Amino acid sequence: MIKSAKDIGIGIIGVGIMGRGHALYLSDYVKGGKVVAIYDANLATAQKVAKEVFKKTKVLPKVYKDLSMILDDQLVKAVIIASPDHLHANHLEKAILAGKDVLCEKPLASKEKDARKVAKLVRNSKSIVGIGFMRRFDRPYQDLKKEIESGKYGKVLQIRCTSRNVSSPTATTVLLLTNVAVHEIDIIRWLLGEEIVSVSVNFAKTTSKANSNLSDPISVNCYTESGVLATIDICANSTYGYEVGMEVITENGSLVIENLGQLNIAYNFKLPTRKGGTLHKDWMGRFKQAYIAELKAFVNSLQKRKLDKNLATVEDGLAASIACGLGVKKL
Repeated sequence: MIKSAKDIGIGIIGVGIMGRGHALYLSDYVKGGKVVAIYDANLATAQKVAKEVFKKTKVLPKVYKDLSMILDDQLVKAVIIASPDHLHANHLEKAILAGKDVLCEKPLASKEKDARKVAKLVRNSKSIVGIGFMRRFDRPYQDLKKEIESGKYGKVLQIRCTSRNVSSPTATTVLLLTNVAVHEIDIIRWLLGEEIVSVSVNFAKTTSKANSNLSDPISVNCYTESGVLATIDICANSTYGYEVGMEVITENGSLVIENLGQLNIAYNFKLPTRKGGTLHKDWMGRFKQAYIAELKAFVNSLQKRKLDKNLATVEDGLAASIACGLGVKKL
């Protein structure tokens, strides 16, 4: 997509899988914003992604070797933070102090104290800040929310979630909560409109694929304010394919988001056909359209100077970090 001079300049902080994906999706599918600068601790990686962006937009982003340089760039009006999780809070703080608008990948912070600190800073700033919980933009999850809110199926009683990555050689047990379960925790809050008040962790027999700092798989059990039990089954090294699914059990039915992104509802003694096919290798394939929609919402927020109603707020990010922290304390 050829970008115009009027497009809002956006900088990407961190161009691993997530940051690269944001840079390319923004360049290919989103009007109104363009990637004008890239920072990554690995300069060669940043240069490679910059060249990929140029092939799509004919605009070669500046590549910076220092974070302060991208934040000092006056052409960069907003940044997307996709650096490693433990750097999010620090990078967000620096971006806010530099007067930038921000889309920060989840989690807001790896530790609750850091999440509280940066959330307070955001509240007192004029910057537009969204948190990257892209499942809020995924059509099956949006349809699921509408079905729940319709009241047709009665009260929600229980939620069962599945999250399985193909391979996670550097994952830790803590990261299964702060990096993986955080998605389910946010979407449960979003679906039900209530907070999670308790979190516990159960351990399964550990796969031989796990490193010495990882217990894999695990089950995370949460209770919401109204007493809904949510179980999150997480496997970091499934080896066979990327899977994310959710079943919402209600008084009158079962509403299931299948692994390939289909909402199936078992109701009135009718069971829908399950969709088959090839599993994705990772989340970028499964949630591509959600990421694009999220980026469009972010650019729309920048243009209107008001955070899009569908984007997660810093308060959502803080609540998710607090809930994950409850589980980390149980490890």
